[in-house]
Amino acid sequence: MQRTFGTGAATNSIADIKLTEAILVIGANPTEGHPVTGAKLRQFAMKGKTTIVIDPRRTEIAKYATHHLQLRPGTNVAVLNMMIYYIVSENLYDKNFIGSRTEGFEDFVENIMKLNIDELEAVSGVPREQARSAAIAYATAKLAMSFHGLGVTEHYQGTYTVMLIADLAMLTGNIGKPGCGVNPLRGQNNVQGMADMGVQPYQGAGYLDHTKPEIQELYSKFYGAQVPLPAGMKIPDMYEAAIAGKLKAMYVIGEDMVQSDPNTYHVMKALKNLDLLIVQELFMTETCKLAHVLLPGASFLEKEGTFTNGERRIQKVQKVVAPIGEAKADGQIVIDLMNRMGYKQADYTAKTMLEEISQIVPFFAGVKWENLGDYGKQWPVAADGTDTQILHLTEFKRGKGQFVFREYIETPEILEYAEEYPYILTTNRVLEHYNAGTMTRRTGNAEIITEDLLLIHPNDAAKNDIQEHDPVIIESARGKITVNAHLTDEVKQGVVSTTFHFPELFVNIVTSSVHDSIAKCPEYKVVCVKVRKGG
Repeated sequence: MQRTFGTGAATNSIADIKLTEAILVIGANPTEGHPVTGAKLRQFAMKGKTTIVIDPRRTEIAKYATHHLQLRPGTNVAVLNMMIYYIVSENLYDKNFIGSRTEGFEDFVENIMKLNIDELEAVSGVPREQARSAAIAYATAKLAMSFHGLGVTEHYQGTYTVMLIADLAMLTGNIGKPGCGVNPLRGQNNVQGMADMGVQPYQGAGYLDHTKPEIQELYSKFYGAQVPLPAGMKIPDMYEAAIAGKLKAMYVIGEDMVQSDPNTYHVMKALKNLDLLIVQELFMTETCKLAHVLLPGASFLEKEGTFTNGERRIQKVQKVVAPIGEAKADGQIVIDLMNRMGYKQADYTAKTMLEEISQIVPFFAGVKWENLGDYGKQWPVAADGTDTQILHLTEFKRGKGQFVFREYIETPEILEYAEEYPYILTTNRVLEHYNAGTMTRRTGNAEIITEDLLLIHPNDAAKNDIQEHDPVIIESARGKITVNAHLTDEVKQGVVSTTFHFPELFVNIVTSSVHDSIAKCPEYKVVCVKVRKGG
């Protein structure tokens, strides 16, 4: 999305859904993974309003949907291209918006009209008439919102799928006004805030490209230290470098990679090959067990700062209780390290941190701790404190929006392993638990959901003599695990699905190292496996 809109954040507020005529939910299960937003989307769908769901599973929101395109995992690009094809071929696109706000439309259309719908229908498993009906419903709505989640980004063609979602919005003029827009449902509560602060290895705070000499000079002058010019490594690159002996140390804050990253044995091999692994955490995780140094962090109740959500809303986090024992706020731990390394800093406070951020991040110019109030502010925030409810009212960050065509390409996982491992495993979440369950399994939720289960279609279960709650061995080219079965038609034949909330299961032993070609996001959603009844 960076290439089209200039930001990964939502174009407007979820509150504007009351104005919307149609919603598109692709690669997201919001009632389980994003319950606040999910509740609003479910209410929308239950009122009989046009709801389009693109998902391999019959999720809760899909049960209420007007259109459910139940595609084969990994074929988002194919289905979106089908929808765009019908919008273009049936002349349903917004000519005024395209003419005044975009560029590259002619070349885009030329490529779209060359698509082989027979092939896209076959590979995705979505009948063309279903794709056509959904496309018409989206294109003919006066206002349409789209929502996408990790079922879009955790794919080999994840970045290209986001580009096509942006194309779909521009094609129909669903940008820059209330009740429409492109809304990424972030996988964790402060993913947006982390991105805003420059966690990408090629960007600094404010999405500025630090590999450019003028930006490097800006940062170096501001921080009083020379900023390295080369782009850093993304996570898969770090693992490869560690195994090769080229990366010697790693500092991990609040991430359990051993449990949550794909291809677990590969991750463990990389971490064990480091000379120094520092882990800053709340609880003893699987990654902590491999650390040379453990630093006790504080929970959100024990520190102050801001979280920024998927609608760009910067919200206060205020300390309720003092940190327990030797624990400290993450910011204070980092400052303590800086002081010991000779870069003198005052103690961490949210107020002074925001003062620093506002000087270097253009869209935080007017963000002040004392003015965030109870509901926060949506960036960009002007110097006078005025925030922005809707982005892209008259133009995009790059000027005009660029249409980008991308053809469907099969993931290497399928090309290499589908013949020997005929089932596709895809991962999902449940409402009661979160990621590796580090926190939620320490609550009463552990009594509600006590294990990860394998969702398998009754016909596939019958073929393999599997009954409800039988142990099932799932084997991929990387390894094998055993998980108990739950028979359901929420998944199609040939597809199985499970969660990854219980570390004793180690689902990621079987997942692959295939990742998106640009963002390097792992492909958790397509894993070729064999399935058989366990002992």
